[in-house]
Amino acid sequence: MKNTRMRLWWFLMLCVLLMQPAVAQQTRKFPEDSRLGNLTAVSFPQFTIDGMQFIMGPGGQIRGVDNLIIMPSMASYSGLIRYQLDMTGYLQRVWFLTPDEVKDAESQGQQLPSPQRRFLFF
Repeated sequence: MKNTRMRLWWFLMLCVLLMQPAVAQQTRKFPEDSRLGNLTAVSFPQFTIDGMQFIMGPGGQIRGVDNLIIMPSMASYSGLIRYQLDMTGYLQRVWFLTPDEVKDAESQGQQLPSPQRRFLFF
């Protein structure tokens, strides 16, 4: 009986170890209404994305390249992001993109924003 339990335990450990690389290779799925942007400045709760000022709404999340939540005081990064707005126009979610995700966006035909691009509204 004890021998069977040990074999089962070792089998389970082997399965967990073999599963690790497969889990690490998962890609993030972004919502359909999320947009690409270039984050240039963060002074929480204000974010400058593509030259426009946005404010993080209540319950907003900032996720790093490892998909872990970043605390607002640590969100001093800049670069390409994907962001989602809520119904009132506040930032709901921000994802910092990995180089592979940027390449995927390019291959899907999405236009990547440039740092010089500014939006003017009349």
